[in-house]
Amino acid sequence: MGKFDNLNDSQVPDLIRRIERLERASPVNNTAIGRDGIEVYDGGVINISNGGLNVVGSGTFTGTLYANGTVAFTGTFTQSGPTTFTGDTSMNGPTHINGNTDVTGDFKVTGPTHLQGATDIKGALSVEGATTLKGDMTLTTGKIKAGGMTIDPSVSGGSVVFSGGGGVQGVSGVTALKGAGNAGVIANNTAAVFAGASQVTVGDGYVTIDGLPTVTGVTANLYMDPGTRQIKRIV
Repeated sequence: MGKFDNLNDSQVPDLIRRIERLERASPVNNTAIGRDGIEVYDGGVINISNGGLNVVGSGTFTGTLYANGTVAFTGTFTQSGPTTFTGDTSMNGPTHINGNTDVTGDFKVTGPTHLQGATDIKGALSVEGATTLKGDMTLTTGKIKAGGMTIDPSVSGGSVVFSGGGGVQGVSGVTALKGAGNAGVIANNTAAVFAGASQVTVGDGYVTIDGLPTVTGVTANLYMDPGTRQIKRIV
């Protein structure tokens, strides 16, 4: 059976209406892209004006990501590789650093600071303000200076030198308290010696004096043995 064209039933007006609808349509305003994805190439750029980008899943950037403005991250942020921050950086909240940390430049801490574990400080250390030390302090080399007083563990088994002269020394079980001149006190495990122009030794039950001047014409009530130089009371 043959086909007859009905000149009163033309499809041209319908095609024109369909073309006009395509011209006025905005199909990209509500677009879904399937698993084949979308590719922008040859220097093309996707611009988002007065809108936003919502990524549910993951986003991969190969190359350089430039962000100009405020960048806000909520949740876990993981960074691998070298990281450079230029400008003021603020961290609010607990911060944990695991591994080696190098700081070049001024480092200021405002607030309590707690150091747990071994701490090595190389270079000059200046402490301003009250300082409390709980536990032993060991000085292996060097001296301790407090004003004009010096504590030197390397001299005579350990010594304290006062700014006005004299000091305290201890070596081989003997403790010596020295004045600015030759006078001083020397103590060991048996006696204490007061040394000067005349020397007085106080031991267990005896006293000796060396270098005493002599006098005549007086009645004595003390006796000094010329051999042992011990002082005895005359009764």
